[in-house]
Amino acid sequence: MKKITFLLSFIACVLVAQAQTLLVENFDYTIGSAITAQGWAKHSGTVTPNDSILVTAGLTFAGYPGSGVGGAANLVGSNKDQNKTFASQTTGNVYVSFMMKAAAVNRPGYFFHLSPSPVTNTFFSRVWINGTGSGMAIGPVASSVVEPATYTPIVADQTYLIVVKIDLTTKVSSLFVFSTLPTIEPTTAQMTYTETAATSVGGVGLRQYSFSGSTTNQNIIVDGIRVATSWAALFTTTGFSTPSANNLEVSLIGKKLTVTDSSTSSVEIFSAVGSKIQTVELVNGSANLNLSKGLYIVRVGKKAAKIMMNF
Repeated sequence: MKKITFLLSFIACVLVAQAQTLLVENFDYTIGSAITAQGWAKHSGTVTPNDSILVTAGLTFAGYPGSGVGGAANLVGSNKDQNKTFASQTTGNVYVSFMMKAAAVNRPGYFFHLSPSPVTNTFFSRVWINGTGSGMAIGPVASSVVEPATYTPIVADQTYLIVVKIDLTTKVSSLFVFSTLPTIEPTTAQMTYTETAATSVGGVGLRQYSFSGSTTNQNIIVDGIRVATSWAALFTTTGFSTPSANNLEVSLIGKKLTVTDSSTSSVEIFSAVGSKIQTVELVNGSANLNLSKGLYIVRVGKKAAKIMMNF
């Protein structure tokens, strides 16, 4: 069991070391300013001083690296579709995460999408909201009439963490919706959609889809956009460096953790994505861990090791 645990830990470390963070956008700009002044470019619609994607107060989500940093994008207008590009990816998986809050009075439509770089009219991984801010979906091409057949339930005016994953081999886009920070990548997404047009990913897009004369306007806030080539890289916390190799000697038998360093009286436990969970006091170098199944990081000072809880 111990050999299996450390083999899995070693593999996880290698994967984290090879992963890339492609884009971080916390909208840390002056409230009320236009995001076109901060590296975002228009790809459709019109740009006027009174009809722009502007910066508003930021969102918070416990444990997420972009929580409470800077402002957010306020999607409340019309005819404003803007994008920000990153290094184009043609193979493997691309992960995108962001915080999102939708008002109860809304208008159905897709407000977020991925695209190639340079950005064209080829969009995919479209994230939809329904007309009451109570459901999200990933799926069909733009239409002012036809909505997705089903939505994943959410609560209006509550901040959620959204993760979009696109597999460039299978062309499948997956939507994950979280009300609390995940510790590992779920095996099953809330929704999936096959994207036949996706051959490369190099940009994220924000869309204001309300139109002049509509009785109900779009009302969505997006914040903390992160793009990476692995799940773990989305959630790496500033100030905590996930180790690229095990340099803390530990053993795990069942739920009993033992640290070889006899001078250590406590250890810090982090989730696989770098969020601190707890500090555990050791008795004679050991402690019983009350953790769910999954991958965790044990740290003492600058030394760390990864462990896999199987019970």
